Amino acid sequence: MKITVCFLAAFFLSTSVNSQDARITFSSDDQNLVKGFDWAKKQAMFYVFRNNDPVGPWYEAALPKREAFCMRDVSHQLVGAQLLGLADINRNLLSKFVAAIAESRDWCGYWEINRYNLPAPVDYKSDTDFWYNLPANFDMIDACYRAWLWTHDSTYLIDPVFVNFYEKSLNEYVRKWDPDGDGLMEGNADSTNSRGLSSYNEEKYGRVGADLLAAQYISNLDYSKMLRLRKQPEQAKDYLNRANKIKNHINANWWDTHNKLYHHYIKYDGKWLDDNQMMSFLLRWNVVPENRAPAVINHLLAVVPKTCVEMNTYYPLETYRFGNPQDAYRLLIRLVSPDLKRREYPEVSFAAIEAYAMGLMGIEADAETRSIVTKPRLTSDTGWAELKDIPVFDGTVTIRHDGLTHSTFTNNTQEIITWVIHEINGTTRKIAVKPGETKTHQE
Repeated sequence: MKITVCFLAAFFLSTSVNSQDARITFSSDDQNLVKGFDWAKKQAMFYVFRNNDPVGPWYEAALPKREAFCMRDVSHQLVGAQLLGLADINRNLLSKFVAAIAESRDWCGYWEINRYNLPAPVDYKSDTDFWYNLPANFDMIDACYRAWLWTHDSTYLIDPVFVNFYEKSLNEYVRKWDPDGDGLMEGNADSTNSRGLSSYNEEKYGRVGADLLAAQYISNLDYSKMLRLRKQPEQAKDYLNRANKIKNHINANWWDTHNKLYHHYIKYDGKWLDDNQMMSFLLRWNVVPENRAPAVINHLLAVVPKTCVEMNTYYPLETYRFGNPQDAYRLLIRLVSPDLKRREYPEVSFAAIEAYAMGLMGIEADAETRSIVTKPRLTSDTGWAELKDIPVFDGTVTIRHDGLTHSTFTNNTQEIITWVIHEINGTTRKIAVKPGETKTHQE
């Protein structure tokens, strides 16, 4: 991952917010968490612009001062933005990316778009000379599916522009970048040409990156689910089979049995090139089997001090999901600490908010079943924690955890929500919560 020094943006732009922006609040007896959340919320909203810019409402998701948003950053910042009430901005940014896909760019889009609704000049000169990381199309599909899970916005399922992007990315795009027809996309072999990097690692070059394969896996899986929702079972089965084939390939061929870690790159000469900080993408996109996750997490924890801030933004949530909550807590506190170098990078604050909700509080949304999952991951540092006014579906919910065994759920949406509770003993409970109702659960 390229490490570039950035500075706190001093935009001359005037910002504005609407009444739904940043209503979410976090309360706890743990003041380290409270201070961190309050900073993240304020910092993230600093990068939100609801002006009359040609691109429409947007948020910064790139190096500050570029006045732009890039595909990887938006895909990662999406849930944080959703939690801040920015679902409409998410839809606007995603719509810009999916509309940009073009055969003239070998089915790439624009890696980075600016407030003028143009490809950012720093990354784009022409359709034959531009920066592009190949995992981006697949990351974008996953972002669109996750946006649907939180909003139930049918745009992501049926809008022709979005559907065209999904279909072209999973078919024509793959074929165009798979010159030998083995089903594995290949990056540009010319290290002086950044038009088609085979990984989100922007410093090393290889034929195929493991994160590219993992992104291709999750996007096929996501699109399979979308097709099932659109009542197209045969097509859904086809994409599910593709997803499973890729996941099996990664775990059969990319696992280093000696070091108990995944390789990152396969080079053009067939040799391996490793950059193990990138394994967080394999966790994020659910490629890693349960029995291999501890080794991956332990390695990521070991390389944290040597990892750039962009990659650090992924670590707290994945450690909450697959590792020890105490380690995850330390990573989250580190992410929001004033001592973190380049803390002002926009991705940091948005990713921190995502980690508070999905990591610490264990919240997941599922628009298909109109359900909210909770799984408290509080440690001894935190007696209780509450997220209030979480934007989801057609309203908000409030969730509080007192330790690991007592939780409260308030439904401020327009319909019943199924609250799915993951207890510490592994049992799952389901409680129907009516609009305006508060329910509690005690193990």
